[in-house]
Amino acid sequence: MKNPFFLLALKIYQKRKANTNKNPKLYKELSQLYPMEDTKELYVKFQARKLMWAFTVLMLGFVSAICLHLCSRMEGRMAEGAQLVRNEWGAGDYEIRLRAKADKWSREIPVLVEERKLTAKEKEELLNKINVILPEIIKKENKDLDHVTGDLHLPSTVPGYPLKLTWSSENNERVSRNGGVNRIGIGENGEEVKLTATILMEGERKSLEYDIFLLPESLAKEELFFRSLEDLLTKTNLERENQKEFYLPGKLDGIGVIWEEIKQDNSIFLLILSIFISVLVCKEMENDLEKDCKKRNRQLVIDYPGFVNKLRLYLSAGLTIKNSFIKMTMDYQNQKGRRRYLYEEMKVACYQLENGVTEEQVYQDWGKRCGEMRYRRISFLLAVNLKQGNSRLLLLLAQEADSAQEDRRNLARKAGEEAGTKLLLPMMMMLIVVMFLVLLPAYMDFGGI
Repeated sequence: MKNPFFLLALKIYQKRKANTNKNPKLYKELSQLYPMEDTKELYVKFQARKLMWAFTVLMLGFVSAICLHLCSRMEGRMAEGAQLVRNEWGAGDYEIRLRAKADKWSREIPVLVEERKLTAKEKEELLNKINVILPEIIKKENKDLDHVTGDLHLPSTVPGYPLKLTWSSENNERVSRNGGVNRIGIGENGEEVKLTATILMEGERKSLEYDIFLLPESLAKEELFFRSLEDLLTKTNLERENQKEFYLPGKLDGIGVIWEEIKQDNSIFLLILSIFISVLVCKEMENDLEKDCKKRNRQLVIDYPGFVNKLRLYLSAGLTIKNSFIKMTMDYQNQKGRRRYLYEEMKVACYQLENGVTEEQVYQDWGKRCGEMRYRRISFLLAVNLKQGNSRLLLLLAQEADSAQEDRRNLARKAGEEAGTKLLLPMMMMLIVVMFLVLLPAYMDFGGI
């Protein structure tokens, strides 16, 4: 089943190809890899496939970005009427980022909405099932507990279980039990507050104490307003902790507050990523084509000695150069084995001979299409010696066969050296494993002495 974007990409490329220049490198590579096919048509289809995959990746990225954007809009936590809905106990807490707009001010405020509190009866039933864990790090965004300039993080819930952690301080006006810090009125030398965490675990109580040093602050009017707003929000949250939902304050100190939920939207990033991937796909297609051409050239080098020896044998048996080409081509077609680029080019040469092209021109074109210097050289020899007979040509072919065998041995030697280099890393890894297996028992025995 073809990609539905292929026909669209083909039409787009055919409309714009008149205004674009052909890539000579791609055109040459396609003509080398597929000598029996129309290179112009192959070039158009290749470019259309590149556009097709680019469109496919872009469309997938675009659709994914839209879905992600819509999901980010649909998953809002804040209901109509500026109210936040709590999760039932066991479902865990969730944190929501809100934007508070008051008069000409605006501020982002993170709010931790705790799960609904259990009734006394529910607590009794689940008391033996609760595993209370120690509270998380208290300092939150402060540098450390000796330099407190903002609110503290005093967790009072355990994900999936009822609350079993309470906090208290020697000065609740400075540090509240839910981490709110009030630094208004603190002198230049700061103020130290002792914070106590009481943990109840299956009836057993444990207390931890922390010395908190509050630094003095100088707040602007805007900062004071939003600090008061956060305190009011915390107070409202605590007063309605047993209810399913609670309303956000709509006014403070005579100033109206408008709440908006801050939603994370990564659709733009996904769209940019899809564009980047589509470019990589097109580039990788060109790289694959280039690798295929390198494999073709390597195959031509490997097949060259065998070709020279066969040609020499047929000429010695009395065949002409033309009949030798036809004979080798027919043998290749009858074998129906792996595709060999040399004999594909010879098939083209045979078709040219059947269509009346002169032998000299056919052999020269064949050498140019093969591309390798060896084939250019032998095509020149074949074209020059057409009128001189086979005796002179046989001597030259014998010398060429010896040279080709030497080149093939050098190529095999080079391939062996490259294989040895590639095996060096696995051998080193195996050596490290063997050394570890040998030295570990010796080290353990040495430690027992």
